[in-house]
Amino acid sequence: MRAAMDIVAEDGFGAATTAAIADRTGLAEGTLYRHFKSKDALLIAAYRQLKADVFERVSAETGDSASVKDRARAMWLGMWNTYCHDLPAFTFGQRFGESALSRQEGGAAHERIMDHICSIIEDGQASGEIRNLQRDVLVAFFFPPLVSMLKQINQGKAWSDTEIDAAIDAAWQAWAG
Repeated sequence: MRAAMDIVAEDGFGAATTAAIADRTGLAEGTLYRHFKSKDALLIAAYRQLKADVFERVSAETGDSASVKDRARAMWLGMWNTYCHDLPAFTFGQRFGESALSRQEGGAAHERIMDHICSIIEDGQASGEIRNLQRDVLVAFFFPPLVSMLKQINQGKAWSDTEIDAAIDAAWQAWAG
């Protein structure tokens, strides 16, 4: 699955043929079909595993005992750090999300992350710390800046800790009630 992710991140979905994936792993092409019924099934499994790994790392950092603001910050930073340390995984996830395969996958992989962020929003709205806006509106102020900054890293931009803190603060201010 990692080989497929890396190939997609490097050269796009067109380059991720079963022959290329098998070659990258050192396996025979037929071996892939013992584990996955198709290339699409392999790519969907890779995406689901990526999202599960990101969720596990991020949820471990956010917990439920911290303040709502600290949980939101920890989630943003958790996603930031996870993807900064694995930019090919970030690129794969972005390309997957923009592909026809994302409709086949059905969004299940992203649900746990969304449930987690929505629980932070709900807790913040209940305590009055977060505006009483629709969750979709609030989420739009969380993910897009993070994604934009990660895409800029892929293009060579280096973000300072001060800039990262300012971005997190700006995201929080968009939420704050």
